[in-house]
Amino acid sequence: MGEGNASKLLVPLLALVMGFFASCTVIISVAGDDDSCLPLTSGIDQPADATLSPGAKVKPMKVKDFQITSGYGPRDGAMHEGIDLAGALGAPIYAAADGTVTAAGTASGFGHWIVLTHNINGHVWSTVYGHMFADGVLVKAGQKVTAGQHIAKLGNDGQSTGPHLHFEVWDGGHRDFTGGHSVDPAGWVSTSPEPGAAPAGRAPAQPGGPRVLTAPRVLPAADVVTAADWDAVAKHESGGNWKINTGNGYYGGLQFAASTWTGAGGAQYAPTADKATREQQMEVANRVLGSQGWGAWPTTSKTAGVTGKKPAPAGTFLNAAAVPPPAGAPSGPPAPSGPSGPLPPLPKSKGSEAHFQVDTIRLARAIAAKFPQIQTIGGWRADGGGYNDHPSGRAVDVMIPNYTSAQGIALGNAVNKYILDNKKHFKLEYTIWRQTYYPAVGKSNIMNDRGDPTQNHFDHVHATVEGHGMPRGGEVYTAPGVTGGIGADESADCGPVDGQHGGGVDNLAAGRVPPAYEPWFRKAGLLCPQISSAFLGGIGKQETGFNASLVSPAGAKGPMQFMDYTYPSWAKDDDGNGRASATDIGDAVMAAGRFSCANAKQIDAAIAAGRVKEPAEGREILYAYAYNAGVGAVLNAGGTPTGGDYDTQTRPYGQKVIAYAKQFADQGLPEKNR
Repeated sequence: MGEGNASKLLVPLLALVMGFFASCTVIISVAGDDDSCLPLTSGIDQPADATLSPGAKVKPMKVKDFQITSGYGPRDGAMHEGIDLAGALGAPIYAAADGTVTAAGTASGFGHWIVLTHNINGHVWSTVYGHMFADGVLVKAGQKVTAGQHIAKLGNDGQSTGPHLHFEVWDGGHRDFTGGHSVDPAGWVSTSPEPGAAPAGRAPAQPGGPRVLTAPRVLPAADVVTAADWDAVAKHESGGNWKINTGNGYYGGLQFAASTWTGAGGAQYAPTADKATREQQMEVANRVLGSQGWGAWPTTSKTAGVTGKKPAPAGTFLNAAAVPPPAGAPSGPPAPSGPSGPLPPLPKSKGSEAHFQVDTIRLARAIAAKFPQIQTIGGWRADGGGYNDHPSGRAVDVMIPNYTSAQGIALGNAVNKYILDNKKHFKLEYTIWRQTYYPAVGKSNIMNDRGDPTQNHFDHVHATVEGHGMPRGGEVYTAPGVTGGIGADESADCGPVDGQHGGGVDNLAAGRVPPAYEPWFRKAGLLCPQISSAFLGGIGKQETGFNASLVSPAGAKGPMQFMDYTYPSWAKDDDGNGRASATDIGDAVMAAGRFSCANAKQIDAAIAAGRVKEPAEGREILYAYAYNAGVGAVLNAGGTPTGGDYDTQTRPYGQKVIAYAKQFADQGLPEKNR
């Protein structure tokens, strides 16, 4: 997973411009999150109107004054939260939207920075401008600015090896001030008009859907990418299937990584590309083309013969009804009809979201979706008994049916564990369950006896979250294990329940893998009949050589190389250390087992239906291909994937996994599917 996918749409760190712009070495070490040891950081909520209309924003510099030299994403072991625009010292820098100066002055790593906070279409954003010299900061904190206003001069201050602007975009505001999260600024820079240019007009809001720009009604130039060109690329990326989810972190007809989709504003239309229409996927791809070039599709663009094409005007593909998809090509699903996202609203029969803040809504919806046994979720009340949690709309009470029974206690335990396992995603402060207080940080403790089951929290799980304000409309709520790809319920079908055997065979010979891995490969090898412990050992060897701390250039983490947006669907706290982390050996190996079992289940069903041909060396190699390239690659190929990177990366990957599995297997035990 995370390796052998060069034909897929890579995360932005592979540089917005490897083949387009000159190289410029820039070192940034400011305020970088190190999430490599933190669990479950995917499923980031995106507002349904996440990409702003060009009329609401501008480029931070004029095109003649800059070239992009470094992209957004992991870099040198840290997170590069923005993109770098190199230019001449003193070149003007402009406010990217109307807003207020939140910070202006010195900043670690930047030398000097400016942070602007914007309220655009009812949603809070921040933009960051870094590496100016002191005399290049032209605004003060608290000052109001307008889009295109000259606010700074390009500098080379702080940890920098060449004059450039480091530009960031933060959804929900900058983390240091309002707790938001960074997104890839490439879409902002590539699709916005120049400072001082007339703002593009906006189309009326579509009933029940996102805003769109009116497409130009002109014939495209011969060197401009067309819908037919994107169809040609999609044919090679996904077989022309615009609604495919490969199961390996890539979505839709053009195989977007989740981070690239949201970074280019795709969440304006749908949480992942496979949920968007063909035209919406083309529009987002057009933005990516403008920032990354055809290097985002290095092999398939060459095969499709489109590498000479340049981006079309913004909005071209959103009005592409006159250009139908090729005959027989699967079409994408309809656009979302309203503001609801992957997590549906809390059913009225179970409770009300009225007075809830956004973090509370997310948690309530997640519990309702993941635990259908729960019939009542409360939380808001005017009288908080001396505490602010309930009156402020930051708390939920998950009522546990039959709470005195063994089944009720087990259900409450599961709810409490799920919330704590995903505390970062839920912005958790603490839970209370069965008279025990569980803080998000620190040790749990027994509370004083308050006299009855409700006050002692025996009949409900209480959870308080940070809040982050009332909803503004358009939020899309997600949660680990219940949205995107194959949910936790399906993955749970792949393995044993309550320690029962899942039908697999432990065929790992003693001493063939590092001691820290051996018990986990043995346990994961029992999850399902298709996946053996030796096979998983082969995956681990090929992915990282048993290096548990490895982070790939694409952002895949840990011993089994999970991407942040893939891992939550398979994650559990298997090693019992209080967190479910892709960098913990036990958690990662068991997640890899569940993921592989799900892949094997789909492949076996396709073989049985005659849609996939089992190769001479056995179907186990197909399971290895699926781990590397996604199960969709196997299903679309009808067996062994061929062509391009499948020949140079995926097939050698599978062959090495099987060779390692044979080396690791105890010859006294049967190996499966050979």
